[in-house]
Amino acid sequence: MRASYHGGVSTDGGQSTDTYTSRPPLNPGTKVDVRNRFQGTWVRGFEVAEITPDGYRIRRMSDGSVLGELFSREDLRRERTRQGFWWH
Repeated sequence: MRASYHGGVSTDGGQSTDTYTSRPPLNPGTKVDVRNRFQGTWVRGFEVAEITPDGYRIRRMSDGSVLGELFSREDLRRERTRQGFWWH
């Protein structure tokens, strides 16, 4: 299991019991943001393509490509809609 992140820093060596692991599963077709594994920031423009026993397979919305690497639940969140400013 991958380590969880808190402010971009691994906090538990992969033995997470925080709210990330208690979140409900994401169904195929759900639009998601994906955690950038290098910076810890969230990237928009993806959806769940498939759920496997080992993690989530993700599709990039811009070109429909399914990414080869599996993602854990803590590296995904439901897409956040931008609100409040005209440029969002």
